[in-house]
Amino acid sequence: MSSAIALVDAGIEPLRVAVDSRDLISAAGVTHLLKSSPRVRVVSDRAEAHVLLAVVNELCAQQAARLKAIAAPRVVVIAARVHDLTPSIAAQAGLAAPVRRADVNTERLERLLLGGQPVKEAPSVLSDRDLQLLRLLAEGATIAEVAQRLFCSERTVKYALHQVLERFGLRNRVHAVAWAIRSGLL
Repeated sequence: MSSAIALVDAGIEPLRVAVDSRDLISAAGVTHLLKSSPRVRVVSDRAEAHVLLAVVNELCAQQAARLKAIAAPRVVVIAARVHDLTPSIAAQAGLAAPVRRADVNTERLERLLLGGQPVKEAPSVLSDRDLQLLRLLAEGATIAEVAQRLFCSERTVKYALHQVLERFGLRNRVHAVAWAIRSGLL
């Protein structure tokens, strides 16, 4: 651990974070979230930063290599879309796996930047597509029938179901449907 990070951990100085995003609205939103934290200070100069916070739509190999080339003690990536290959792309560049932008709030972001693991909490609302998937499963539709009704492949349905199971800590599709009904979502 660097001595600068040790000072942050001891509470002597706030963690200096530089935000890297080609999307000005995302950068402004993340900066606004961080300004409310007494433990974090947003800086414009990357050389002063303890952590570089990169906000991307989707992490590709070129972006991962660019982020790794930036001389920052630590790089944290938030991505709008995280796919099956995203953790592998990050690992090949020596970066930690990106966190989904939809799963980030002020508390989780602060914990992530300060070196803690991101909290895997369920967002309070499912997307419309997730709700359609669960409704069809609740009606007894098979994966093939769900794919046909949603105009996508069976693989896409399986991936979407897997994402819902992972996000909410559910065991299988029956558990997912039961949880959605108990939660009043269906």
